[in-house]
Amino acid sequence: MLKNSWNRRRRAVQIVMILIFLLPLMAVNQVIGSLSSSRILGVTLTDPLAFLEVVLASKTMTLSFLVSALLIVGAYLALGKVFCSWACPVGFLIEEVDALLDTLKGKSKHEQKQYYWALPFFLMLSFAAGIPVFQTLSPIGIVYRTLLFGLGLEALVILIIIAMELVGFRRGWCRMVCPIGAFYTLIARWSPIKIRCDLDKCILCHKCTKACAYTADSLEKVISGGCDFSVSALCTRCGCCIDACPTGALQFSLKSGANQIGKSNAIESNVVAATNSQGFSRRDALQGAGLIALAGLAYKPSQVLAAATPELFRPPGAVGKEEFLAKCLRCGKCIEICPDKTLLSAHLDLGLNLGTPYFIPREVPCSLCMECPEVCPSGALVPLDMREVRIGVAEVDKDLCYAYQGDVCRTCYNNCPLSDEAIKMEGFQYPVVDSEICTGCGICEYVCVMEFPAIEIKRKDRSESDKKLN
Repeated sequence: MLKNSWNRRRRAVQIVMILIFLLPLMAVNQVIGSLSSSRILGVTLTDPLAFLEVVLASKTMTLSFLVSALLIVGAYLALGKVFCSWACPVGFLIEEVDALLDTLKGKSKHEQKQYYWALPFFLMLSFAAGIPVFQTLSPIGIVYRTLLFGLGLEALVILIIIAMELVGFRRGWCRMVCPIGAFYTLIARWSPIKIRCDLDKCILCHKCTKACAYTADSLEKVISGGCDFSVSALCTRCGCCIDACPTGALQFSLKSGANQIGKSNAIESNVVAATNSQGFSRRDALQGAGLIALAGLAYKPSQVLAAATPELFRPPGAVGKEEFLAKCLRCGKCIEICPDKTLLSAHLDLGLNLGTPYFIPREVPCSLCMECPEVCPSGALVPLDMREVRIGVAEVDKDLCYAYQGDVCRTCYNNCPLSDEAIKMEGFQYPVVDSEICTGCGICEYVCVMEFPAIEIKRKDRSESDKKLN
């Protein structure tokens, strides 16, 4: 076996994972979305943590949405905590920073603990606030949105994570803050993939423990205690320990005997106990999350947050503002599938809209192709007939409109997709909007010949129409 073969394979997979999700930049839409939620060859997959956040924030769930999350849960039940070392772009970035620090300062031992407080905290905060909080601020989502849709102030989150590494919190984000790592740690204990140690080949050189960044303590007890298998839930199956072993004593294995599992479970219990003895304990985290949930039930901050969030024009089929903020996964699939590149991804300057889709009618209007609702798994966008869409309503400024000043102009009327229905010509001269039919697509505003458009899309109170749709 070639030296560092597992590390090279893993690096290749990490790079391929990033490149796959960048395919829409080359107009290849067989893979769209991000690690929050994606559609791959027509199959929708959703991160289970994102699913839980949206369900708790919106208090609703659909069967198809559940299935899309269970597919990922099944994968990581089998593979273990491989997401952190094989798929996560933030993990890839942190490893590169660590490698640079090891080169400059010499290799140092990493803290062997996993903090669980962030998992219940973000879930209950999402429940209380009515917004999937971690999905909004997730550095994983920010990485993909930056690469796909452009740089925004939210990229500072990535710089903060790098700064944590530089000041000495090695893998600090992964261990102490990231709820995704905590979630996969909880389910990784059932993975059949283990690190098997051939004790006859092991020479106790401890090169494997020096190479391990996540579970060196339990690996040390495996080789020193005479236990053949390591089943630590902290293990990311990165293969660094296997590559470091000079005798080939360590290998991935699907086999495990009852006695080895018993010993390794005892080791894992010691590691978890050590974790809980310092910092936030899981009991403290659950108590704090419970208080957050009770506070949320007491005054319903989702309404306050929605009211304080800037108003935007949403894709066709978008539910009401409060519900949309709760259900949107910030995955970007609707933006990528848009054939006219109408939709944009909101940056941090738009507050809690961060990561959500919107458009600016004057720049690029909506053609009402109705493809975006088809790729939304959470119900933030619902499939509608084109005539049912109510993004807003067009309003004519008679003081600016050529027609009302005595000139001839039928530009808005001629370009309206519902010509002679949404916009009619009164007396064959004056454009008049039927607010009950107008979809708010923005085409009329886009084509208006005036420097400051004489016809503009205004936001409409959609609460009643939302109730009808639901």
